[in-house]
Amino acid sequence: MGAVLAMMHKFWICLGAATVALAACGPLNEGSTGAQVLELAATRIAGAPPVAASGLAVSQDEILSSPGKYMRVNISNINRWDTMARAGTNGPRVTWVDGSNMTLTLENGIIAATRGLPRDLIGANVSETWHAIRAGGGKARREHEFLTDLDSISTQLLQCSIAFKGPEVIERLQNTLNSVRFEEECQGEGLQFTNVYWVNDAGVILRSLQAVSPDAGYLQIDAF
Repeated sequence: MGAVLAMMHKFWICLGAATVALAACGPLNEGSTGAQVLELAATRIAGAPPVAASGLAVSQDEILSSPGKYMRVNISNINRWDTMARAGTNGPRVTWVDGSNMTLTLENGIIAATRGLPRDLIGANVSETWHAIRAGGGKARREHEFLTDLDSISTQLLQCSIAFKGPEVIERLQNTLNSVRFEEECQGEGLQFTNVYWVNDAGVILRSLQAVSPDAGYLQIDAF
């Protein structure tokens, strides 16, 4: 499992000198990307949370009694988890903040921007991914912007395929929830990753495993 986690933590491949230098180059999906992503997800879901928690101390009862107010995030690359609170809304985008002022902006549950991670996602166009999920699958085009080591903005263009993978029951905080799972495979110039979404009957993304950046890796997000 250690080798799989090491590969997942280096999901950003060969972005080039203008962005970030990585220890190794090669496609993420060597040996079945989807299987590796789901293995990582299963490990995070079934096991204990990462060691380090910071910031907001919110009880399980408060989380469950306040739908839409909190979410929990596991940041695998820096071995950290936290509860985040809703901080603001702008149309379909909601910004969440933790106790150390790290923020995530989600558009219909899909990561659109981050602040406070080791290498932030400055911004992303994710609307086509959301429409494909709502349609039961399809194609999407993404644009991701990152801050380079030279403090300039690098834009990555991605072509993505979203596939319906069938119903799946998820368990969290002693609750069992019905969902359907979607997998999104994205590919750009020297860049590949797979996101996973668990969606309920109302079209709400209850849980997701989403790629962010070379240093931040994948986030597991649980929305309550």
